[in-house]
Parts: sequence; structure tokens; C-alpha cells
Amino acid sequence: MIEEKKFPKIEGESLSGKEVTLPDDTEGEVILVAVAFKREAQGMIDSWMNYFEELCEGKEAYELPVIESSFWKVFSGFIDSGMKSGIPEEKHDSVVTHYGDASDFKETLGIEDKRLGYVFLLDENGRVVFKGEGYADEGGKEELLKHVKMVCEQ
Repeated sequence: MIEEKKFPKIEGESLSGKEVTLPDDTEGEVILVAVAFKREAQGMIDSWMNYFEELCEGKEAYELPVIESSFWKVFSGFIDSGMKSGIPEEKHDSVVTHYGDASDFKETLGIEDKRLGYVFLLDENGRVVFKGEGYADEGGKEELLKHVKMVCEQ
């Protein structure tokens, strides 16, 4: 758990081609944002996302792949089309790739190990009320459930 703070503004393009700014575009909604810097973190992200979807049918969950090197921005179309082929079309709106510097939001969110996947539960005001990292174990799931109940029952 981290001290409640506003989720930093992060811009990117969804796999469906929409420009998305988190948390601005989700104001008034409780959402889960999963952040990964490495492809190998996908299983970790999925463990949290699948559990969140079971808990909160109808609530939004966003995946935020982060590619820090501006060099790769040139290949963004190729990279995004590769991701599209492995992700069901109905999820393309909620996969938002961020290309470029991420040092500010890594620091704000306490992201220290880029090999891990991270999840952040945001309340309707865009404040982080829960942080999970790595794989969702039983303790992490219980903690997420507790915070989901708190923000969804307000």
C-alpha cells in the first residue's frame, strides 16, 4: 500500500488508435491501471487483471505498456500491431502504450524494479488507493479486495 496520492498524468495511444490521458479520461470512475516495462511482466499483470475483472465486472481496467526509449517511438506502429494481434479486439481501447520518458511517474508511483508488473487501483478522483506488484498472491488479492470494497461502496 502506498500513501494516497493523485495518479500522475500519463498520455498514450490505445491499440484502437484513441489518444488517452490517465487519469483525466477516467475521472469519476474507479479503475485499475496495470503498468509494465518488460514483456516478461505480462503474466504478473494478467494475474491482477483477471482477479480484478472477477471482482468488478463492468469496471475499467487499463494496461499501460511503457517503452521508455524514444528510439522505439519510430517503430510504434509495428510494436502496437504486434500487441494487437495478441490481444482480443474488445480490449484494444484499454491498452494504452506510452512511449518516452517515464522517470517522473516511476518516482511518483514508487516503481523501482522494471522487471515487475505493477497495478494501481484509482478512486473516482484519480487517487491511488492500492498498489500491487509482481504476481497477485493471496495476500495481495485480499488487500485489493479490501480496497475495492472501500472505494466502490462510497
